[in-house]
Amino acid sequence: MVNIMNEYIDYTKKSFINYMKYILDKQYDKGIVTKFTNTYIDIRYSNYLDGANDLPITKKIIRGLSEVSEEMQKALPEKRTPLIKNIEKIYKYAYNLDSLYYLDQHTKIITSIKNIREDVFKIEDENFVDTFDKMLREDIKKKREFLNAFSSDTFQLAKSRINKNSNTIKVEVKNNIKFPELYSDVAIQKTHDKDNVLEDILSIGYTLLTKDIIEELINNNFNNKYYIKFPKSVFAKQKKKQSMLNIIDNEYIIEKINLIVTFDCFTRYRTYIMELMHDGFKFTLSLDKTFEYSSYNLEYLEVFDTIFMLKDKYYYKDMMNNGKIGKRIIIVDEVE
Repeated sequence: MVNIMNEYIDYTKKSFINYMKYILDKQYDKGIVTKFTNTYIDIRYSNYLDGANDLPITKKIIRGLSEVSEEMQKALPEKRTPLIKNIEKIYKYAYNLDSLYYLDQHTKIITSIKNIREDVFKIEDENFVDTFDKMLREDIKKKREFLNAFSSDTFQLAKSRINKNSNTIKVEVKNNIKFPELYSDVAIQKTHDKDNVLEDILSIGYTLLTKDIIEELINNNFNNKYYIKFPKSVFAKQKKKQSMLNIIDNEYIIEKINLIVTFDCFTRYRTYIMELMHDGFKFTLSLDKTFEYSSYNLEYLEVFDTIFMLKDKYYYKDMMNNGKIGKRIIIVDEVE
């Protein structure tokens, strides 16, 4: 399965490199451009910069670019300092160029870059605006077409906010396949729940969810956290498991997705799940009917940042009053 985020990020990086090769012409420096590009991408799609998390995304980017500029100025020979500072001036427009739609402001931005090119880099080209405009439009079109290619008329995501918390969202994969009328709803559901079918449907769901998250990040929505089922059956299928995980195996995506596993699944595949958590994947534990309240089991719960639990369980008060566990509990209407 395709890792959409990796592909999207790779294309965006290549686009910036192509822009800078054209803008800088013979003054292009691969090392400096790569450093600025990677810094921009990391801040743009993680919304994180150490010591600056209270700042809006645009100011985080400007500060991050300034910090990496200073780092390069210290690390590289002094004669490279003017080039580093000048390239930084171009990267201050990176956020505006990284878009899924061509906007009116892009014409002004291209003109501003043209002025820097002429005034700072002493490079003149009467066709610059038209050529760069064409490059930008083509890249925007390709990125939009790439993401749209992963839309589906057959499958869709059903998202429901958990406990009215607007940022905590449970996701289920629904399909629009029409079954003959002789099939009952129960029979259809049983078909969906068969291991291979469920695994394939969830793989599609992970792809659709990744696409949605990318679009949210582009639109500066960094707050949503998604919870989606991870099937127990796939732990016995190494290639299938790896294929499913590869879909979301990107540092910006795994921060947004929590894979739901039941307590029964965790007790059977605890070692594998903990290894995946160590690798950065996030798991949420769903306390199914196999869970029994005991000091032994409570120790395992401390591994998880979030735990799904029904309110009507006999251990509800004890769990909520537990200093180590209580804050991790999310009350839900049903568990897997």
